[in-house]
Amino acid sequence: MRFSRRTLNIIILSCLVLISWIHLGRTDPEQLPLEPLQLPPLSVSPWHHWQTEEGITSYWQQTALPHGQIRLLTGQHQDIRLPAEHWSQALQQQPRPETPQSVSAILLQGPWQERQMQAISAWLIRHWQLQPASASTETLGICEQHHAAGSLWFRSHWASPVAQLDKALPNRSQWQHFRQQRSRELRLRWLSHAGQLDIQSDIAYHRPPSGYYQHLYQALADSQKDAAAAYLNCKRAPAGKLSVPDTANDP
Repeated sequence: MRFSRRTLNIIILSCLVLISWIHLGRTDPEQLPLEPLQLPPLSVSPWHHWQTEEGITSYWQQTALPHGQIRLLTGQHQDIRLPAEHWSQALQQQPRPETPQSVSAILLQGPWQERQMQAISAWLIRHWQLQPASASTETLGICEQHHAAGSLWFRSHWASPVAQLDKALPNRSQWQHFRQQRSRELRLRWLSHAGQLDIQSDIAYHRPPSGYYQHLYQALADSQKDAAAAYLNCKRAPAGKLSVPDTANDP
């Protein structure tokens, strides 16, 4: 029996479809890998810093806003909003703390030049008797550094006992939604002035490795659902026996 070329092509195509269908039928959908997210890169948003004579680090970022924002990293964030012009008079009208305060850092974000930023920082330190706080002990842990995406998943679950955290592990669909949502949120924060202030506050206080937020952003794009389990295993591992990937510190 002879078949035409067209008939042979149809038979071959049908066989391929049948084989694919059989293969997919035997494959657990939960084990299928997720495609990497195609994320636009995070633009450069530079922050500069200097060390004051009093030992307090001041970070500053110049923006085109009609006002400026000052943040003191005390036990709680203390924000001061100042106009672009006449900021000196506005600063003097701010209520002065009743007692000297310890600060981990001063963040300045606004339309001023570096010299004006330094003047604002110096005035606050002198007139408010600000003192350098002791070094923070809440540094970013090794598991948080090397399993950034998985760590982010569990930040809303740590109120549960560690023994029950396995119940919080995501399935494939949940992880896909999570990484899409969180990468979008991170990008929006990165592109906003308020988000930049919050991110820099976290960096100034917790001292994560250089490029941590860029690493987290890319980790979300590339990660699979087992990222959460890998982080949990890292947290449960005895000290000194942690297994982490060699590329975790890549930018």
